[in-house]
Amino acid sequence: MPIPIFLLSFIILIIVIKLKMTQADKTIKNTSKTFWAREEKAMFTRKKSLENLDYIYIDKNELPILTKEECSDDIIYIQNKVLELLEHKIVNFHGKTNTDLKIEYGTANLDTLIMYEEHYTMLIKHLYKWGKLLYENNQIDAAVQVLEIGVNIKTDMSNHYILLGKLYKIKKDTKSFNSLYSQINNTDFMLKDKILNALSSS
Repeated sequence: MPIPIFLLSFIILIIVIKLKMTQADKTIKNTSKTFWAREEKAMFTRKKSLENLDYIYIDKNELPILTKEECSDDIIYIQNKVLELLEHKIVNFHGKTNTDLKIEYGTANLDTLIMYEEHYTMLIKHLYKWGKLLYENNQIDAAVQVLEIGVNIKTDMSNHYILLGKLYKIKKDTKSFNSLYSQINNTDFMLKDKILNALSSS
């Protein structure tokens, strides 16, 4: 008696699912094994000098520092926040995990490195907010100046690029707009398509 087609299909489906689960289980085990091997290596990495890190330096003379008579209290507040941050060490460890950092610089340095990265995260957030407030206060040139600094230090905030592109269009600065568009197009940003679409439609 021949096996019904529906039963045969069901058996094949079960076999395929089992094979997929086996493959997934192997992948998880291999990933876990690799992770713990790297963690073990990190635990025995000696503390290394941090002198040669790619520190971010911003010349305060490049910033459009305004007085209370020239702008709102909100702008003064965020402006001062940025100036305070520039007194600290700032590093962008984009794409690196804590395990990567421990292997490269030693476990004993991890807290310090995380702090440097947190300074970077705060800086790019403050630069965007500063630029946005300046734009809302109709101080376009100052806003562009601030936002361009964020781009130079490789911010990954999509709204940062979108706003800067919008301001280039307001200023009719086609050369700068095209340069920004090309720069984004050549990156591996997770939200690259979103940024490019927004720039094209703004």
